[in-house]
Amino acid sequence: MDGSRTPVNRGALERVLSRAGELQALTGDAPESDAMTEAQLIELGKEVGLAPEHVRQALAEERARGEPDAKDDSAVLTLLGQRRVSAQRVVPGGPEVVLAALDRWMQSEEWLRVKRQQSDRMVWEPRRDLMAGLRRAFGGRSHALHVTTDVAATVVSADTGHSLVALTADLAARRSTLAIHAVAWMGLSAAATASLTLMGFMTLFAIAPLAIVVPVAAVGVQRAMAASLTRTQLALEQVLDRLERRPTDARPPSLLQMIDSALPRLR
Repeated sequence: MDGSRTPVNRGALERVLSRAGELQALTGDAPESDAMTEAQLIELGKEVGLAPEHVRQALAEERARGEPDAKDDSAVLTLLGQRRVSAQRVVPGGPEVVLAALDRWMQSEEWLRVKRQQSDRMVWEPRRDLMAGLRRAFGGRSHALHVTTDVAATVVSADTGHSLVALTADLAARRSTLAIHAVAWMGLSAAATASLTLMGFMTLFAIAPLAIVVPVAAVGVQRAMAASLTRTQLALEQVLDRLERRPTDARPPSLLQMIDSALPRLR
């Protein structure tokens, strides 16, 4: 049988390409740079039967992913759950247009403010001033992103006329607040157990506050954190829904927004 005609599945292809790269590096025949241009990646994809649009989207997703975040401690992750949620989607419009639309929405509708800004990435954090509090109280809609520590968006070109948007919300502060509440309740229960023990109560009754409060507090923190993550995830998806429908729409300012724009900025 002619080995050149034997089909190679996708998993085997990845292993062969990886091993070939290792062998080339060992022989000293590696090129001066191991980086490949987008055009080279597309040509390589064509040779192995991958459609150019799929290669472009995969490349855009890799660019949007950026550097990996530091991992949470396993014990904290088990007890309190994850602290980040993310969502991504390909939407119409170029990166500059989409990022500008995102910025307008985050500042005017979610009442966040810019924390960091780069050419293809922006990070916002919740506003904590009086007007933001009034907006959340009387704005007529929920502001799920206000409980976040920050919200980051990376926008890169997916193909002509479309961009890949990757949103990530960090709820580290929310998780810390819930953990502090749980620790406080556990501390009170431990003090109650110590007091009952000193007063001479039976061990079974003395440890009851600690035995009841600790698991209840742990479960309560987990459920509250899970609910916050779910609401935040939905909020991110709703932002992407809007970008997918009308990425460049700008709503007329509300009364609170007009008042806010007339006030001096507090830093």
